[in-house]
Amino acid sequence: MSTNLIILILCYIVMIGILIFIPQNTKKLLQNAGNLIFSYGRSTNIRFYTVCVVAFLLVFIVSFQKVSFYSIIIQLCGVLGLFIVCKEANLKKHNGVYEKLLIVNSTFVEYSDIVTFPVLDLPKEEQENYPKNVLVVATESKGKVDLIFSSDEECSLVIEKLKELKIITEDLQN
Repeated sequence: MSTNLIILILCYIVMIGILIFIPQNTKKLLQNAGNLIFSYGRSTNIRFYTVCVVAFLLVFIVSFQKVSFYSIIIQLCGVLGLFIVCKEANLKKHNGVYEKLLIVNSTFVEYSDIVTFPVLDLPKEEQENYPKNVLVVATESKGKVDLIFSSDEECSLVIEKLKELKIITEDLQN
């Protein structure tokens, strides 16, 4: 068995594992999230299917090259690209405010992990210097996380829902 074939098989095993593991992980996350309170920006994306095909083709085509450090790196880029787009596609269709966490595109933040909202802590005049479609969250486990929404209105609606849940207190926005 040639080295190229071994690398190709290993890459495909990892890629199939990603396609199986990420949806299972998302399902487990949603089971612990509680009920959906507010949803927004849900979509399925053609980019997911395109990147899946391109990633598998990239790994396959490069396997015909002579094995080198660069050919292995290119194959790993295909695997990484598949991981990123699979995670984003699986979480993005569940965008929303839940009882225990917030999902924004490929990022989720549990309310119990939130320390503060640094930009909302600033005076109103200084808040104007920051993009209105970004909610900055300081967490214990992930540090500072920028939650980027598709529009200013979407971000404002989420902030309102977080206020209703008492995750954001009124004094933060004044």
